[in-house]
Amino acid sequence: MATLAQLFLTSSDLKTTREFYEAAVGLEPRTIGDSSVAYETGACELKIEADFDPEELAAFGLSAPGDSRGDGAVVVLAVDEPLPEIYERMERELADRPGELLIEPREVPWGGHIFLARDPDGYVLEIRRADG
Repeated sequence: MATLAQLFLTSSDLKTTREFYEAAVGLEPRTIGDSSVAYETGACELKIEADFDPEELAAFGLSAPGDSRGDGAVVVLAVDEPLPEIYERMERELADRPGELLIEPREVPWGGHIFLARDPDGYVLEIRRADG
């Protein structure tokens, strides 16, 4: 059996992305490095890393992310806080910073309540209650 240990996202602007995850979403950093920040989320670590230099990427056979790096990806965060409180905080915080709320909290056909937001790099977050 495999265990998901870390979700690794790259960021074009680490400072802005940190502000989004900390001020708007409410995550607290577990570790902070020169070019990265990691958040303990329970099931696995969420690590945000500043974009790598093209030579570093090439050494691992990777290419730089495109402008639409978040297309098709959805990061699901299960939270203990009431969704309306998080949504309202994000609404306030995102009034003058990058990031975007996509849908208001709602019940979904597959069960539970969620809302969607997009981080400054285009990654979509599904915020849901941890208890369903």
